[in-house]
Amino acid sequence: MKKNLANEIYDYLIAEIREHRLLPGGQLPSESTLCRQFYVSRPTVRKAIARLCEEGYAQSRPGLGSYVTSEQSETPATPANRLIIGIDGVDFHNEYQYYTRISQGARAAAEAAGAMLCLTDLPELLNSPFKRVDAFIATRVDRDDFENAAKLQRSGTPLVLLNRYPQLPELAYIAVDFQYETFLAINRMLKNGARNIALIGRQTGNVTSAGRTRGWEEAYKANGLPVPHHLAVDFQDFHHDNDILPDFFRRHELDAVFVTAGYQLPPVLTSLARIGVRLPEDLDVICFDDIERFCETVNTPVSYVKMPLQAMGARAVEYLLRRLSNPNLETLQLTLNASLVVNRCKYLL
Repeated sequence: MKKNLANEIYDYLIAEIREHRLLPGGQLPSESTLCRQFYVSRPTVRKAIARLCEEGYAQSRPGLGSYVTSEQSETPATPANRLIIGIDGVDFHNEYQYYTRISQGARAAAEAAGAMLCLTDLPELLNSPFKRVDAFIATRVDRDDFENAAKLQRSGTPLVLLNRYPQLPELAYIAVDFQYETFLAINRMLKNGARNIALIGRQTGNVTSAGRTRGWEEAYKANGLPVPHHLAVDFQDFHHDNDILPDFFRRHELDAVFVTAGYQLPPVLTSLARIGVRLPEDLDVICFDDIERFCETVNTPVSYVKMPLQAMGARAVEYLLRRLSNPNLETLQLTLNASLVVNRCKYLL
């Protein structure tokens, strides 16, 4: 019997929605993504999405795509109503799973408490009178938005920032110390004999990148070694130029490469392969991100600094629920430890 491919796509999306891997307000995978995933034509994908819209699971926004139907209410939460915790609108199909793991932990904690998770973002919460949440988890708020985050909290919506260190004492946060965790990894490699460790992906003005850069620098200083600033490559330099990294790797004899974020890893690995560098025989590569799934996909030995992302999401929900019950609760400011996953890296053994 011939398989109905539109129904197969529909069943897949329904499961994603019901299991909260696609959250209310979140965007469905694009037509092109679903076409590639299921090896089907666009009309087949559109038929599946049309059925979701007809049944009220999704709504189509011309020119923007299709979104999971949001649950909204204009009345404040009461014990009889389900508490709604907002979380930044993010790509939950990202292969590095940074936001996916955070949302998994947050969703599990919310469901255990009878609450629900809803996709939103800080500008929407500040500017739209229709998007109501009881609390907010901010994963993408950067330094320039800290004042706006404080404004939202003063308006009566408690929030917690993830992997940010705001300078405002009233803002709660749960974070990993990027500088310290990077220092530990680089220091360990230096102690084991590495000397030329490139820093790939430095970004001026980016809080998380700045912490990782400082950790790399401090490790060299702690070992009485000059900081090899000539081995630091800015993300903007190679983001739009595919020749920058291969040329850099050809010019320098390196012991190891430290990649500051998971999304920067593919161009690094592509560039190394392009010039014939073998991993780990010729070079060690370490990345600061939870790239377990990526490593399984490419079958390449890359070590990585793994952040406790699910624990962050869960702790954020637990704190916000307590804060909703007790507005005078002490502001949470928590630093969690990361772990180092070593994958055939001689300088980390």
